[in-house]
Amino acid sequence: MDNALIRALVCLALLWSVTVRAEEGRPDAAARSRTVLLLGDSLIVTSFGESLEQLLNAQPGVRAVRRAKSSTGLARPDFFDWMKVGREEVERHQPDVVVVILGGNDGQGLTDEQGRAQVQWGASGWEAAYQQRATEFLRTLSAPGRKVLWVELPFTGLPRFERKLEIIRRVLRESVRSDSASTHLETRPFFVDARGRLLREAPVEGFRKPMRLRMTDGVHFTVAGGRYFANKVHPVVMSLLEAPREQAAAPTGSREAESTSLVPSPLVRGTP
Repeated sequence: MDNALIRALVCLALLWSVTVRAEEGRPDAAARSRTVLLLGDSLIVTSFGESLEQLLNAQPGVRAVRRAKSSTGLARPDFFDWMKVGREEVERHQPDVVVVILGGNDGQGLTDEQGRAQVQWGASGWEAAYQQRATEFLRTLSAPGRKVLWVELPFTGLPRFERKLEIIRRVLRESVRSDSASTHLETRPFFVDARGRLLREAPVEGFRKPMRLRMTDGVHFTVAGGRYFANKVHPVVMSLLEAPREQAAAPTGSREAESTSLVPSPLVRGTP
C-alpha cells in the first residue's frame, strides 16, 4: 500500500478517536439546550422580567428569551393579540418551559380582534368569557413535554385596583388549574408580612440594606423589587426544567385532581 495512503488513513483514525472522546465528554444535548420563554406585560418588560431572564441565562445549559408588551392582556386582541403572538413565539423558540404573567390590564370589557365589543366588565358573562380566553391561550402555548408556569399577579395593596385583580386572579387560577401541563404560582406570600400587610421593603441579594420594592405608582417594581421577585420565581422555573418531561406530557385534563398550584414559594395602576 502506498505510504501516503497509509499516513492519510492513520490521520483519519486519530481524528475519529479525538472526536469520539470529545463527544463522550460533552454534556447531554438536552441539558445544553433547555429553553425558557418569558411572556407578559410590563412586568416582563421591566426589572422583574430582566432579572429573571438574567438569572436563567446564568444557569448552565439554559437559554431564556423574552417577549413582552406593556399595557396588554387577553381583553383587547385588537390592540395586541397574545393568541397570535404566543403561537408565534412557541413555534419560533420551541421552549421547554413558558413563564406567563398577564392580566393586570384586563379589568375592562372584552373585544374581538376587530375591536368589536363582546362582554362588558362587570356583566354576568364576563368571567366565563375571560376564562375561555385564558384556557385557549394555554392551549396555544402547549405541546407534548412542555410546561407552563403562570405567575400570579402580585399583591399591590391598592384597594380599588385589588378589587379588580381579585376577580382576574381567581379566573386565571381556575383556568390554569384545569390544564394538566400548567402550574399556577401563588405570589401573595412574597409581598405580605407576617400580619398580612403589604411588604414595602425587603432584603434583596446584591444590596446592603432592605430595599423599597415598588415604584411610586404602587404597582411597578423598582430595580431591587424586580430582582427580589425574580429570586422568588427563579427556583420554581428551575424545578420545572429539571422535572421529568413525562410529567408534563399527559393530555389536558388527565390529572386525577387539579393541576399544580404552588404557594411559596407594568403594570401602571390598572395598565401593566
